Amino acid sequence: MRLLLLAATVALCAPGCRKTAGGGEAHAVARRDRDPLHFSRSLGEPEYVDPGLCAEAEGGKIVGDTFEGLYIYGRDHTEWLPGAASGHTVSADGLTWTFTLRPDGRWSDGTPVTAHDFEWAWKRVLDPSTGARYASILWFIEGARAYNRSGPEDRAAAREAVQVEAVDDLTLRVRLVAPTPFFLQLTAFYTYAPVPRHVVAAHGDQWARPEHVVSNGPWVLSEWRSGQQIVLTRNPHYVATPQRPAPFDQVTYRISQDDDPAHRMYLSGEVDYLDSRVPPSVLPRYRRERFRELHTSPYLGVYYYMFNVTRPPFDDPRVRRALGLAVNKLAIGKFVIRGGQVAANTLVPPGLEALGYPGVAGPDYDPGEARRLLAEAGYPGGKGFPRFRVSYNTLEGHTLVAQFLQQEWRTQLGIQCDLDNMEWKVLLKKQHAMDFEVSRAAWIGDYLDANTFLELYESQNPNNRTGWANPAYDAALAAAGQAVDTPARQRHLVAAEEIFVREMPGIPLYYYVKHDLVKPWVTGYRPHLQGVHTSRWFGIDLSREGGPAGRGAP
Repeated sequence: MRLLLLAATVALCAPGCRKTAGGGEAHAVARRDRDPLHFSRSLGEPEYVDPGLCAEAEGGKIVGDTFEGLYIYGRDHTEWLPGAASGHTVSADGLTWTFTLRPDGRWSDGTPVTAHDFEWAWKRVLDPSTGARYASILWFIEGARAYNRSGPEDRAAAREAVQVEAVDDLTLRVRLVAPTPFFLQLTAFYTYAPVPRHVVAAHGDQWARPEHVVSNGPWVLSEWRSGQQIVLTRNPHYVATPQRPAPFDQVTYRISQDDDPAHRMYLSGEVDYLDSRVPPSVLPRYRRERFRELHTSPYLGVYYYMFNVTRPPFDDPRVRRALGLAVNKLAIGKFVIRGGQVAANTLVPPGLEALGYPGVAGPDYDPGEARRLLAEAGYPGGKGFPRFRVSYNTLEGHTLVAQFLQQEWRTQLGIQCDLDNMEWKVLLKKQHAMDFEVSRAAWIGDYLDANTFLELYESQNPNNRTGWANPAYDAALAAAGQAVDTPARQRHLVAAEEIFVREMPGIPLYYYVKHDLVKPWVTGYRPHLQGVHTSRWFGIDLSREGGPAGRGAP
């Protein structure tokens, strides 16, 4: 899901805490006495809230609350429920999916939501002129990849060949390249959400601004004050059901680019739910004193550094492997950001074994082998190695990781690098323009399959921002995409990851662990392996422990 802005950070003493006589810290528990039909949560500044352009986790949260795909994410990662669709059928060969839309589906301006909206929205994402960074997630549809990669001369014909068709207003038929067991999951992902054709036609690229936007989810964007807050208000035309609830009149996202201010908002009661923004320095106290509020769970995500392999010396796989082998990744989760993160030696996180993916064994910490490889590449003891720049976005956790790697490379390899800290949106632009040498990145699985990580390094994938291209890697992923049985598909995916491990166009550093803070008066929270917590599944019950007396949750 997605590029992650989120990361664990460390503070010597979290601002907003006060010292007690016993040397501990007392945390504010008071909540503002407000309407329980209002829900408040934290957020980093999104890049886009247009489903077709969104390509990162922060914007995805807003889209998840304001737009509704054919199916929606359930309370946890084990269920996907009918959303804009009332149901679907699949052909015996697993290739043709037919969705029936709800007859009461409406945009927030009262206009009916139809299958034509979905067909148009998906083809808009695939249109090369749209510039959608996430178009590749639609390549599972027959003809989608060819259209997305088409030139101006054959674009019209390629568009017609995309196998998504509105049979009538309430019937959408899709034909896939190969059997795709996780396709239902994809229909819940934000890139698959519909967009209102009539509003896009009227307002162009300004259509998603609060003064123009129309959406089909439980809420609609009504305010966006950059750096402060995003406010969503109830969609008056959304027909909620127990399976598709809309429990709040208003959802407010308080914006903070760093974890400490976000944590202060939680302490003061300004936010009810803190999503993966817990400073590690306060984790021990939460575990001891307020363990009911702290929710720690596995997270299907990987934090990594990627190389721009078009720039020497990072065009040499020996150099890339040396830089990876010189880092003691076990120390990151234990001593650097201290959140219990698991050292990552491969790109695909654990958690998919039950679905048949066996994984591969990546290289362990080996500074001796790192020095040998660097010498073999022509830089014995780091002599002659050019000084380079490491780019990352503004969060203390990213700074701590960058400083740790800077020290490891200097100590183990004798090479020097400079640290380049910038805002999230600036980093994204630099990455997509290939204007970097080494840069931090992260990815959360969009669906429960190894392909969601491995496709990041497919040569034509828009999310491959490294310049690395390997024909054998591409062939393995293509074979996996065409495989009709699960064992064969998993073998091809393993083959691809083995190539990644040998070539190392990126350095996996750790697998995420999710730490969420949930106020006692918040109901409905469940751990989610993909970290998807749409507001529809929460509730506020002010009579619960820690909250002011008041009426129960809706």
